[in-house]
Amino acid sequence: MQENKREETARVYLGPSYYGIVQKGTVFRGQLPPKLEALIKGIPFLEGLLVPVENLAESRKALRREGSELNALYKRAEEKKQEVGDHV
Repeated sequence: MQENKREETARVYLGPSYYGIVQKGTVFRGQLPPKLEALIKGIPFLEGLLVPVENLAESRKALRREGSELNALYKRAEEKKQEVGDHV
């Protein structure tokens, strides 16, 4: 039952956009698209940038707050995107 609850929960991606894979602010319900699953498999910490919709306002504040976990994850994701490029 816990697994079903996770799949039903809508999540928002707050990381940097990857052309043809995911855009910042996209909402997902249930399973993620295969291309995004593959991206997360290659860059596992991106999963931390998928936040439940009910936490969106709080998460956006944290994203802007220097030193927060989400802020650090976003910066790390931006650096990784620079390394691997937009078309992973």
